[in-house]
Amino acid sequence: MQEAPSPATIPEDAIIVLQSQWAYMLHTVPWLVFFGGGFAFDFLTFGFLPAVMAICAIGYRYLVFRRTAYILTEKHLVIFQGSLMGRNRIDVPFADLNNIRVQPGMFGGILGYTGVGLQLVDQQVALLHYVPIASPLLEHLRARMNPDSPHEEEPGEKL
Repeated sequence: MQEAPSPATIPEDAIIVLQSQWAYMLHTVPWLVFFGGGFAFDFLTFGFLPAVMAICAIGYRYLVFRRTAYILTEKHLVIFQGSLMGRNRIDVPFADLNNIRVQPGMFGGILGYTGVGLQLVDQQVALLHYVPIASPLLEHLRARMNPDSPHEEEPGEKL
């Protein structure tokens, strides 16, 4: 039975990249429209049920957004994925990084965020959602990954 590797230490000078604010705002706008429509037309509960549903959905997305972070060290990418019950930690050594895929999505180019898919040498994939395009994350990853590994040259390309 193998022991799990110890988590990477995070130095004081590590680069912390937070998700774009669009990570929760894209989900907030439809719920606010639903709440407004429900408030205007819901005569039985006087908008209470749509308000509770909107608060739950918006609150959940906001908690996930606030608890998600991508931390860049010299040898690791530490991914904190937010959830309702806290956050999950994933350590990705740069030596295990095989490929980087940039996927801006439908609104990403316009709103200034992108999705990043990291393919590891064991064919596992780690997805980073709503990464700001202006962040140093992509340059940091490309500078430290294996030079023989394939990766996209332009952040706007889709695979």
